[in-house]
Amino acid sequence: MTSSILEVDPSLSEDTVLYRTLDFFGAAAIVRNKQLMFSRADTFSDKNEGIDRLLVQLEAAKPASGCGMGWHDGYTARTHHEQIKQSHFISCWSRNPESVAMWSLYSPDYCSVRVSTTISKLRRPIEELLEKYSISRLSERNLNQRVLVSSAGYIAPVEYASLQWIAQKITRRAKAHRRIAERYSRKGKSLPLFNDVDPRYYQREQQRRFSELRTTCRLKDKSFEHEDEVRLFVRLGEEVCSTSVLEDQAYLDPNHKYHLVLKEDLKAWGFVKLGKLPLREFAPCSEDLVETVAIDPRCPPHKADFMRRWFQNYGVRIVESACFGYLPDSFEVYPEW
Repeated sequence: MTSSILEVDPSLSEDTVLYRTLDFFGAAAIVRNKQLMFSRADTFSDKNEGIDRLLVQLEAAKPASGCGMGWHDGYTARTHHEQIKQSHFISCWSRNPESVAMWSLYSPDYCSVRVSTTISKLRRPIEELLEKYSISRLSERNLNQRVLVSSAGYIAPVEYASLQWIAQKITRRAKAHRRIAERYSRKGKSLPLFNDVDPRYYQREQQRRFSELRTTCRLKDKSFEHEDEVRLFVRLGEEVCSTSVLEDQAYLDPNHKYHLVLKEDLKAWGFVKLGKLPLREFAPCSEDLVETVAIDPRCPPHKADFMRRWFQNYGVRIVESACFGYLPDSFEVYPEW
């Protein structure tokens, strides 16, 4: 199975190794059940998940543009933000194999494990989830009904920046645009039309836009930078099914001349407002998705032995973490007396 809408960031190769620190039961479930869990973004502890979508809309908003964003105050902003988060299912991984911070955060009882895999093996579960909600499953029975479809799928690194700094910069620019609009209004004039403005103005505006705001649910505050996170994320869209939606199914073929148009159309689908979605989705994965397991070095020996034997019974290779170790204990040579 290969999803034609899945995009893998060019900085990642099929052999890129990724890691995830999670409790023993979560790792055991992946190995035994051959399923990978995707969580809805609104279940994460970081309240700012998906805030990049609001920031890019705020950045693009201009006075008298005639282009509404669907929110206009604190309450509607929060409502829109929740819809964004509820529309994204995410599986979080890291490129960092050794991190005291990750062990400390995700192994508070000293009994978690760090699993490793590769991009090539993570393709199947995200493609399975994309297929589950694919536009291809719709038929004439769905006409005039509100439907949910997978509108985008990515495997990509998270970008880190100061969210507060970006928000402040965007706010200052927005206030400047409003002051300009007010000056024109006081003079009884309208803002210049597109054709009346020096093209270099729009070029400068594009250059000033934040590159970090290109994809929703891909930006986190720099305080999370220690995670070096790579995400698998699936965005679901909600619209009323029409004949044109059914006609779009033909464009799923990557060789179709309008395939790229379909991908852009799907990204324009609205966020989930009325559809009922589970908090978590479980997608099938290969039995060898987990390639290695490292047990928290602080784990009590009797618990570590049990976990080690459990994973070895499933053919998973056990490796050691270098975190928390006392280096002199590993010396193989010593100075002469």
